[in-house]
Amino acid sequence: MGKRVSTKDKVIQVLKEQGTITMDTLMVHFTISETAVRKQIHTLVQEGFIEVQQHKKEIGRPYHTYRLTEKSQESFPNRYKELSLDLLHDLEALQGKQLISELLKKQSTKEKEQLKKLLDSCSTKEEKVAALKDFQNRSGYMFQAEDKGAQGFQLNNFHCPFLEVARDYPVMCQHEKEMYEALFPNQEIKTKALLVDGDKCCQWRIAANSE
Repeated sequence: MGKRVSTKDKVIQVLKEQGTITMDTLMVHFTISETAVRKQIHTLVQEGFIEVQQHKKEIGRPYHTYRLTEKSQESFPNRYKELSLDLLHDLEALQGKQLISELLKKQSTKEKEQLKKLLDSCSTKEEKVAALKDFQNRSGYMFQAEDKGAQGFQLNNFHCPFLEVARDYPVMCQHEKEMYEALFPNQEIKTKALLVDGDKCCQWRIAANSE
């Protein structure tokens, strides 16, 4: 049996996925009472993880929306120490951007090789997608996969542990797409959204080339 997610952690997870939302939208994801959820939100507000905004309406009572604060990012794994942005900037100043691209490509290749060994043991695309999702989540991402039927699989990543690096070196995003292309040969990989572009998640579609 998997680890039980606390109400507090689930609130943070939903807000991470959905962005700014109302209480009604948040409650769609819970089967417990609204009072219990509000209690956890109050705690998270007091701890500085959630920001509440009040919105006026022409008629009726004002309503509130909720969103995560910058402090909430500490709740998700980050690996900036392993890939120092300052070091990359210094290397770029000394050796040029091409060296940085090669270094990041090498990192991507290592990850691809790890994943290839894992996915080679899977017999179906469904199993491969599930294995990819589990691997990425263990690596600090917040990965989801949806089966869209004839349209293929949709991959959503709501948290990137290398986001600050990718903002300065967006070639990382291209390397990731190339990695998925190598892991799913004979499939077309389409990039639908990217966190570095201000989207709420990185999103890719894995579909047959005939699409």
